[in-house]
Amino acid sequence: MRVTAKMIADELGLSPATVDRVLNNRKGVSEKTIQKVKSKAHELGYQRNRAAKFLATQKVINIAFILPVFPNYFWDDLDFEIKEGAMLYSEFGLKVDVHRVHTVPENQQVEYLQEIVDSKEYQGIVIAAHDTKPLEKIIDQATKEEIAVFTINTDVPNSQRIAYVGSDYYDAGFLAGELIYLFSRSAQHIVFIREKENTFQMQNKENGFTDYFKKLNVNYQLQKIKYDTSAYIEEEQVEKLLKDHKELLLAADAIYVAGGLLDKFIPNIEKWEKKPVIIGHDINETIYHAFQKDLITASICQDPVAQANFSLKKIMNYFLDDNINDISSYIVKPEIVTKANAKYYINNENNLINKQEND
Repeated sequence: MRVTAKMIADELGLSPATVDRVLNNRKGVSEKTIQKVKSKAHELGYQRNRAAKFLATQKVINIAFILPVFPNYFWDDLDFEIKEGAMLYSEFGLKVDVHRVHTVPENQQVEYLQEIVDSKEYQGIVIAAHDTKPLEKIIDQATKEEIAVFTINTDVPNSQRIAYVGSDYYDAGFLAGELIYLFSRSAQHIVFIREKENTFQMQNKENGFTDYFKKLNVNYQLQKIKYDTSAYIEEEQVEKLLKDHKELLLAADAIYVAGGLLDKFIPNIEKWEKKPVIIGHDINETIYHAFQKDLITASICQDPVAQANFSLKKIMNYFLDDNINDISSYIVKPEIVTKANAKYYINNENNLINKQEND
């Protein structure tokens, strides 16, 4: 049975008009009565009729999503899911704009976020942070100006953001270490490939990865290869990176590619005589085909559908539930993709499988 304002009023011995004023944040009610009504509403499981509220107020909620451009395969999926999910909330007044901003080779995200905040065109902003520290001050400014900021995919934990939806990158790095150990318990020469830039994501992946082997207390040699983030764009730079470290890579028992370069490695890996255990992140068509050729061992994936849906849900809870309940973060579980289940992570999997069978 749906709990109504009248039921709350009857429980408290108040008039329905008073309860309605509290539930709709209108003035003319004492703080003591406000707390009594909200407490009873929570106890009874009251849920606001969101559609009715929007029809009554005609309030439009303008939200800006700020996403990176590269790697395209991941951000294109998230972009699509956000726009699809937002359509479900349009009847409640939600209007979403997705902005794609270059973060490599130069990070334009900080300046872009500042412009969005200063424009005052949006009641809320959701940002996938390339790096955290440079964004903290701007997010805090937005909060002071009553612009609600959420983070997606990568957090800015030391800011006044409302909530985060995305991965725990320490756990992702830890999981990569565990996968290497499970697939090759005798691995002694391990290569860790990461970006030079010490972003929040990259630091946490490295800490999780190295902590796994410290905890395991096994004998191994870990060597790092660091690349400039412009390698996301320039494939020839990836080729040069592998050529410069050819001896190290060919001698490796296992390789962890912590950044978004896994698909760019594949044309080079195919030429190697010795195939080490290779763990990376994400999946696209190139990575899918690499699994079928046994060039890649496993990939750690996030779910863009879950990230989009939970972000939108938290935004609607924040703006339409009037903050009766705290908005908490949501950590998307890391998923392990191997050759056996890779087909389930490709949107046009049937076309890929049929094409492969006909080749």
